[in-house]
Amino acid sequence: MLIIFLDFAGKMKNSKIIFVFITFITFNICLAQSVQINDGWFYINGNKFFVKGIGYETHTRPGQVPWIYSFNADLIRFDLQRIKNAGFNTIRTWGAITEDELKLVDESGLKILFGIWIDPAGDFGSQSFRTTVMNNVNSVLNYSSKYSCVIGYIIMNEPQVAPIYNAGAQNLLSLWLSVIGLIHQKHAGVPVSFSNTIVGDYINMDIFDFAAFNAYIYNPVTITDSHGYQGFLSYLKSNRANQRPFIITEFGLSVSSGSPSSNYTYGGNTLEMQTSGDLLMYRALIDAGAQGGCVFQYHDGWWKDSNEFIHDPTPEEWFGLIEFTNQNDIHGTPRPVWSAFEKYNKAIITNPKNEEIYVGKIPVEIFTTEDVTSFSIVMNNNILINQNISNNYFNSLLDLNLTENVKDIQLTFNFYNAAGDTLKFETISHLCTKSEIQIPEIKMQLVPADLNPGSKNYLLMEITSNPIFTIENNKVEYAAHPHIGFDPGTAKSQIITFSNNKYSAQDFFDIPHETKVTTFGAGFTIRHGNFTKRIFTQNILTYGSWANSIKASDVITDVSEFNDKQSETLPNIILYQNYPNPFNPVTKIKFNISKKTMVNIKIYDALGRGIIMLLNEERNAGYNEIIFDGRNLPSGVYFCRLLVGNYSEIKKMIILK
Repeated sequence: MLIIFLDFAGKMKNSKIIFVFITFITFNICLAQSVQINDGWFYINGNKFFVKGIGYETHTRPGQVPWIYSFNADLIRFDLQRIKNAGFNTIRTWGAITEDELKLVDESGLKILFGIWIDPAGDFGSQSFRTTVMNNVNSVLNYSSKYSCVIGYIIMNEPQVAPIYNAGAQNLLSLWLSVIGLIHQKHAGVPVSFSNTIVGDYINMDIFDFAAFNAYIYNPVTITDSHGYQGFLSYLKSNRANQRPFIITEFGLSVSSGSPSSNYTYGGNTLEMQTSGDLLMYRALIDAGAQGGCVFQYHDGWWKDSNEFIHDPTPEEWFGLIEFTNQNDIHGTPRPVWSAFEKYNKAIITNPKNEEIYVGKIPVEIFTTEDVTSFSIVMNNNILINQNISNNYFNSLLDLNLTENVKDIQLTFNFYNAAGDTLKFETISHLCTKSEIQIPEIKMQLVPADLNPGSKNYLLMEITSNPIFTIENNKVEYAAHPHIGFDPGTAKSQIITFSNNKYSAQDFFDIPHETKVTTFGAGFTIRHGNFTKRIFTQNILTYGSWANSIKASDVITDVSEFNDKQSETLPNIILYQNYPNPFNPVTKIKFNISKKTMVNIKIYDALGRGIIMLLNEERNAGYNEIIFDGRNLPSGVYFCRLLVGNYSEIKKMIILK
């Protein structure tokens, strides 16, 4: 369900939007029968669903371009069956496929994250542009809404800072809201998102039903240096996809010609590097808490460097898991990475996770394919579990009964078919403790605290250690990502020398004068035995107020915001679920605040219209309670919004008479 809260001051073109908030309710109401979102996961027909996806285009083989339509049902059936045989369960598209093509997806048993292309560099404020977009979306929905294989819509891909800045963030937000509303109206219950990228890490993804990001291991510096791939994705999961599904809609490596590097790069990777790197990203997105990923992509795209009849050396043409030998090769040949995915997809271990610290029992969650009938878990050559699997899913807790207070653990999972053959094995490395432990941390402060284009921003870093951990290479890495196109940014490092388990350092970054937003990050890797974990922190700063309507709550625009966030008081603000709920006609609304401050509580109806100002006064710190009497309101869904300073929280309420 999409809820929009709007308060307006003024009229027409002079109107000023005071507050905009959209949320997707994760409870099982008003959702399509086949697709649900609950507890931050997709559920298909009541079953928890991990997206094992692959990017797919229906007519972009050698000699073809996506804007000239060519339909070949037999070839698409061949592709979809090959994809399904490799253990993938979902395809991801960019532009809208036709109804004939969608019928074939539906017949195949695969699911689809259905792309509806909206130009990410469009003039979002232009009425003609908006009209064209809405007409196109409407025409697509006229047929796509009939198919249950559609489990989500992706309405844009990788919008950059400059087009948003030029066209107006508020105009983009307004367009997004219109498209989301239309999709929810015509294909009720099917969630909507857009494929963001690390360049858009400042955008508030709460306005969408699930969070989708394209993320590659080689760009930008917040991935390659300060956070690491898994680290930055875990940041996005916690801060852009909390309580909603988090899908990596593109990841992969190109094997274009060039001199291979020791590191993964945009192009020039060997076939071995493509295989190892793709699986590294796949495992890392799982460990970061994602609910699925879509590897980029099914086959090479000869058309991408302007001549669809020649396989040019540009890296963008060489990401395919399937390659073509010549113009007449319509089926293509799998690269080695294809069989690696086919094997890996047989069992997806979502718990336990690498780099995780578990206190007490260890969660075990596994999604398998049909041919996996049993598995075992082995530690130090001892079999801990030998278990059959039913319904392609297993979920339980594992108690290791450890005697050590802190122990690095490597668990090897072996998966078998009915004949007892090993189909896959994988080792997960984590840390087990008997009680909570203090892990090393890093704090970072920026001077000045707001973005300083054309000059310098200084970083003040403080690292606190714990003697039970060592720090890899005694090194801290820090970076500044300026969000200018796909410019990776600048990274630096320092050797750490502790004094009383503390280390302080400072440095600076020159900020390009055209910068509108920058992410600063810093991180290091800790080790205990075979266990490693990336420790990191970040600050995202925008220049001016241009992004205020779409920026996330942790993005800083000015010094006052920075000081507010550094005080760390917001996490102590809690709006509790009202009780009873459903209710008739009276319920209690409870909240907790960390200091004496102004508190605003407002009730909204299901259309997002503010109907009752329940509280607007200063309240003392601590636990507070008020009574809401809904006797004059009809039965239905309502929303309670708590607003304290810049922090807001919303709870769903139901009046049932």
